[in-house]
Amino acid sequence: MITSQLPSHESRAHGIITCAAVMISVSTLAVILRFWSRAVTASLVFWWDDWAVLFTLATSHMFLATNIYWTTIGLGKHATDIPLTDIRPNAIANRVALVLYATVILMIKISALLLYTRLFKINRKFTITLWVVATIATVWWVITSIIPWSFCHPIKKDINPFIPGVCDENISWFMASAFINATMDLVILILPMPVIWRLQASLRKKLIISLVLLLGYCSAFLSFARFIMIVRNPDRLSASPGADPSWNLVPLLYLSILEGPFAIMALCGPSIGQLLSRVVEYRSWSSLFTTRPLQTTELSGSGISSSKRVRKESCSGFSKIGSLTGGGARGETTSTTAIAVHPNKVGDDWPEEEFSMGVIKVSRDVNISNV
Repeated sequence: MITSQLPSHESRAHGIITCAAVMISVSTLAVILRFWSRAVTASLVFWWDDWAVLFTLATSHMFLATNIYWTTIGLGKHATDIPLTDIRPNAIANRVALVLYATVILMIKISALLLYTRLFKINRKFTITLWVVATIATVWWVITSIIPWSFCHPIKKDINPFIPGVCDENISWFMASAFINATMDLVILILPMPVIWRLQASLRKKLIISLVLLLGYCSAFLSFARFIMIVRNPDRLSASPGADPSWNLVPLLYLSILEGPFAIMALCGPSIGQLLSRVVEYRSWSSLFTTRPLQTTELSGSGISSSKRVRKESCSGFSKIGSLTGGGARGETTSTTAIAVHPNKVGDDWPEEEFSMGVIKVSRDVNISNV
């Protein structure tokens, strides 16, 4: 006796929508806190990496919104459950999502490279290297944005499966693309490490800076996870007759959904940490609503004496390391760079006269009293 299997009407759409909505909310909050932190700790001075993160957020939201819309026309369902009227919109959503994903990945790379440029701008050779990597990443983005539109012949068949023509199997392209993306992420991840470890700083400080930068580009780990998933089960991306791409793609799509927002949150992490550090150091929530440094002197007897504690914090602020590790809220009021001055003299042994307290240089403790 032959029995026919009815469609199961299973759907993974709810998981996709929930994941995308949460990522939109959390990444938006992270960027708001980043700009808030930069406003109060850098006196409303923003740099290119700040705007790059903002553009990354916008493209990430567009990608996530596309996936949410895609669930309304079949994403997360079995192919047998998708009406014929939704086949063409599915194909269009697929191609648009691929281009937006490629743009998000490019902007993550550009944001990280601009961050490195701001931190190490005095190192000219390193800056040139960053520009070379950025150029390669941009060229690769152009390639990954164009290739998906040429899987079928004629090209119109890419977005209209009903017209006559043939489509090439695209699994090999996606595997190669995932491998190249993961490799580029690895290069960007380790790019600043030689510069950091040449700094004349303590081992502890080098480790902290390295860890912060590694976490700041954590999307590289998701990129590798995505590549491994494709290698282990390449059929997830198969669009051949009899395949079920709208269902099989979902586990891989979760990583793509997480990649952009996670990178945004990680890139905003140091600035958010600096914001929290400001509250702890000033012991006042009001410090979050002013760009001016709060009172840093102590009344003593008949006069005013400078606080050694404040002086020490100011030094750590101007050494620019504090902007990465969360310190330096009091001492640094206008700096927008983290390691822009004397990159080989970052550490506890930096001469005191090279530190700045706002616009006044303090080389020793000064006691002022009424005569």
